[in-house]
Amino acid sequence: MPESRLARIFGSAAIAAFEWVEDRPKWLRPPLYGALFIYAFMALRGAWFLLPVLLIIMAVTNPLEAWRAFLAILVYAPLGGVLGGLVYATIRSVTRSLGRLGTFIQCLGASCGYAFILSFLVLPTFKGKPMPSFSDQSEWITVAVIGMIGGIAIGIPLSRERA
Repeated sequence: MPESRLARIFGSAAIAAFEWVEDRPKWLRPPLYGALFIYAFMALRGAWFLLPVLLIIMAVTNPLEAWRAFLAILVYAPLGGVLGGLVYATIRSVTRSLGRLGTFIQCLGASCGYAFILSFLVLPTFKGKPMPSFSDQSEWITVAVIGMIGGIAIGIPLSRERA
């Protein structure tokens, strides 16, 4: 099956992004890969095709809501990837010697980093509400649940791959 022009464009963009990340200092790569992971996930879900249209429509009908959606999707969600990547890299020195279990724990930590941003920034921004208090137990339960689900979804395949 011939490769479509769109697939070639996205493939070239992905290769360029990965090459750019690989040229950064080693400590900065996991956070950058985290942000790229979030952008890639959104691309797979069609966000890059629908998002510009929706933001333009929202900007005309409700500019404040369009601004909140822009912040939540294009700024805060990738920030969750950055935080997840930082957590992943930070705990690597402790979990490296644990083999597959260490890889799984790193994935849980990275997912919890993303879940923290999701719970405390992305969702409240979408709802037009202020950031919740760090003492709110329900928010921490949300972080733990999302972190566990995401960590398991990423950690099992990745730890099998590294076996």
